[in-house]
Amino acid sequence: MVCVTGAAAPGPGGRPVFDRSSCIGCGHCAAVCPVDAFHIGTAFTGAPSTDCLPGLASTRRSVRLFEDRDVPRETVMSLLETVGYSPTGTNAQGLRIAAVGGASRVRGMLSDPLRRLLRILWNTGVLRMAGFLSGRTALVKRLVSGEDLVFRGAPLVLFFMVPRRNPTWRSDGVIAATLVMMRAHEMGLGTFWNGAAEALYPLAGRWRLPGTRGCGLAAVLCAGYPAVRYRPLPPRAWTLIDLSEQASGTGERPEGRI
Repeated sequence: MVCVTGAAAPGPGGRPVFDRSSCIGCGHCAAVCPVDAFHIGTAFTGAPSTDCLPGLASTRRSVRLFEDRDVPRETVMSLLETVGYSPTGTNAQGLRIAAVGGASRVRGMLSDPLRRLLRILWNTGVLRMAGFLSGRTALVKRLVSGEDLVFRGAPLVLFFMVPRRNPTWRSDGVIAATLVMMRAHEMGLGTFWNGAAEALYPLAGRWRLPGTRGCGLAAVLCAGYPAVRYRPLPPRAWTLIDLSEQASGTGERPEGRI
């Protein structure tokens, strides 16, 4: 049975029976039907080449130094096309990408309001205490003084917003952001995941992002043209807990950097 909900099932004489009320629009039926009985408006062009993926993964790294030039809107649109192919739990879809583009726009809409908020927290003593307790007073002072340690001068900031009604909304947004990250690397753009902006989002008046009501923030990706040429990193350490039948011994075989 290909259909994940049972909306499409074999009927009398081999003809499919379709229950539209159970369909979630995932397109699995159309993807595998040998006679194109289920039409979704796309043509099969053969299996895509995956040779480039290991190269992209092994040469991509976080970029935090950007050239002083904006990313053209047509480039941003091309970058985000991959979101349309990003999977979502139960095919809920509905991802929303709030794109703040242009260095001056990023400063006026994101960096400057954040700096004002941090100064208020510093003057009330809250931020002073946080810096003291964390042992990062020097870092906090740099933030309050106006140094852009959050957005790093990135000319493009992407907020990956997903409706909270989606059962796997946070994972949906992270997957979409990962696809955009890899697409950016392919296009010659550098990116970094902005965990600081994600953590500060609830405190910064939600940075007045329109069209995101009812959505949760899954990821923040900053992008731009790299100011320097980066060397790729060596593989990160990781572990495989092999529980397959082919595993020897107890079935648990940790292997790092396979």
